[in-house]
Amino acid sequence: MVLMGNLYQLLGILGKRIFFKKSLNLIMILQPYVELTKNFLQTNLNMMNVAIIGCGLIGEKRALSIPSENIHIVCDTNNNQAKNLAKKVNANFTNNYNDIINNKDIDIIIISTPNYLIKEIAIKALNSKKHVLSEKPLGKNVVESKEITECAKKNNKILYTGFNHRFHPSILKAKDLIDSNKIGNVLHIHGHYGHGGRPGMEEEWRMNPALSGGGELLDQGVHLIDLALLFKGMPNKVFGTTGKLAWKSKVEDSASFMLLYEDNSNLLFSVGWIYWKNKFEFNIYGSNGFLSINGLGGSYGEEKLTLGIRNLKGGIPEIQNFSFSENDNSWKKEWKFFKELILKKEQFDNGYQANIVVDAIYTSSKKNQPVDV
Repeated sequence: MVLMGNLYQLLGILGKRIFFKKSLNLIMILQPYVELTKNFLQTNLNMMNVAIIGCGLIGEKRALSIPSENIHIVCDTNNNQAKNLAKKVNANFTNNYNDIINNKDIDIIIISTPNYLIKEIAIKALNSKKHVLSEKPLGKNVVESKEITECAKKNNKILYTGFNHRFHPSILKAKDLIDSNKIGNVLHIHGHYGHGGRPGMEEEWRMNPALSGGGELLDQGVHLIDLALLFKGMPNKVFGTTGKLAWKSKVEDSASFMLLYEDNSNLLFSVGWIYWKNKFEFNIYGSNGFLSINGLGGSYGEEKLTLGIRNLKGGIPEIQNFSFSENDNSWKKEWKFFKELILKKEQFDNGYQANIVVDAIYTSSKKNQPVDV
């Protein structure tokens, strides 16, 4: 009986080994076909037709970050802007975005319009079975962004909100350093973002709450919120205040806010159209060191990153400086990321998440107290 038991055990082991060997051989046989399928999907994705609605400064940045052979048509109510951008990328143009919505040859729509137009265009685009990349913010408020996000899920199409700051070289480097535990656990983040406005800004759509949905918090503040979500995730509470300090406007020209987390860490940010110069600072403090980012290139100054490693004996930390003088490739890198989302069929509700925090900050400012997120 013992001999028979050992024999059965031996046969079982041999059977497992044979099965494993056959499975391994099958994987090796199928591997080229898996790679071929991946390449086919990537090629198919590269052949997708893109339309751009909104041909202003940001629309043009988006257009010039995409291979021109992919751009089928551009649209703007300003015929001259549409025509000029179409010429630059060798595409067709129209002044009626419904021409794009109803065009069955279009696979992806990029929306780079004022906030008040985003919801209507995005929902029509998604219902017409097109993927959507919308500039931030995703609509005028969290109610609109939730509706757009739900529409994307219902239609099984990819919706992504453009936050190109995530793809700036200093941010990418900082993320790599944090992921490799270079500064330990993130304990605190402190950031500033703003500019001084421009003559006649009071007359722009950004200063009209019916068109913008909000002021500087929804304009540049939402970028800092998105970076907070990247490095720390969603807070459980916020405490914020908004002000109308310098500009004659019905929306805030400045805001300060704190994001509070369950681990007792907190993030503190200020934004303003009252800085009188372009300014971007983003400081991340960890248990073993810190990262300090200054500038975004161009009028915001050379993009720099400082890494400081904590001296456990006290005194001056070990410092390493990085500078990034190359052209701004964040738009191209973000486009690549968006295409990967489509390839993976992966939903990414970043615009909705950011607007949840924005809405909570506005509520906190009105109540003058912390509120749950």
